[in-house]
Amino acid sequence: MPPPRTNPLLAVDALHISFGGVGAVRGIDFEVYAGEVFALVGESGAGKSLTARALLGMAPRTAAVSGRVLLHGAPVTPADLGRRIARIPQDALSALSPVHRVEDQLALSVRSVQGLGRREARAAARRALADTGLAPEAAAAYPHALSGGMRQRAVIALALVNGPDLVVADEPTTALDPDRRERVLTLLRERCAAAGAALLLVTHDLEAVRRHADRAAVLYAGRIAELGPVERVLGRPAAPYTRALLAALPTAGLPHRSRLPVLAGAPPVPGATGEGCAFAPRCPDATALCHREDPGPRTVDGRRVACHHPLREAV
Repeated sequence: MPPPRTNPLLAVDALHISFGGVGAVRGIDFEVYAGEVFALVGESGAGKSLTARALLGMAPRTAAVSGRVLLHGAPVTPADLGRRIARIPQDALSALSPVHRVEDQLALSVRSVQGLGRREARAAARRALADTGLAPEAAAAYPHALSGGMRQRAVIALALVNGPDLVVADEPTTALDPDRRERVLTLLRERCAAAGAALLLVTHDLEAVRRHADRAAVLYAGRIAELGPVERVLGRPAAPYTRALLAALPTAGLPHRSRLPVLAGAPPVPGATGEGCAFAPRCPDATALCHREDPGPRTVDGRRVACHHPLREAV
């Protein structure tokens, strides 16, 4: 169950990211609360990873970023990274130094962030690695000697070893097979819960969101199409784009050689969304109003939706 709503841990207000005047993220607002799993979902190019990088102050140098990102009500600073905010990137191997043993890397992080001595830092590193299920011999190995799943466990331990308030995981299981993917996501969710940390999960995997997230924001063309509790967003989607994503999921029991479901068309090129709803050219329910006016967000059935005709199929 989602935690009680008090003051948000993370608040993102009117986030805009553009390149040469072309908007890639166009006014995103959302909040993340302590102890919850919040997912950013959408197709490739929707702005998920770019948003996550901007939250961490890691947007590309060529990007123009505006808006507010607040942690506990104060602007996020470089000093927050590693201590109060941790990041898990898509490629676990890239997050680990190839020339240092895994436990040494965690101990170094503990010393630099918490100021502990060598012995205390190494003990903290070993506890964090053991909490993720890594055996002592794996903790003492170099990253290249570990399997993909073991490296991902090491990266989770590295993210959590300094007790952050928020963990930002950007497609953290991309390189793993389905079984390992589920185990790693379960471990990540459980370790964050045990540490009292919120988890911001960036993914295109709707089934992973259904199983592991409390709330989700569905992004399309750099904006939030729908935001709310997962059981409502994925159980009874109000936005046509969310319904289209769910309809495109492959299901068990498809006849042999049958065509896989697809979401027709392609997302608009940044800067070419036009005056109306960005999804209108692909939406089977679009009307003249949809092509003419960009819908603003509204509250529908316990979630926020940017659509002129929300829940149209369910009415």
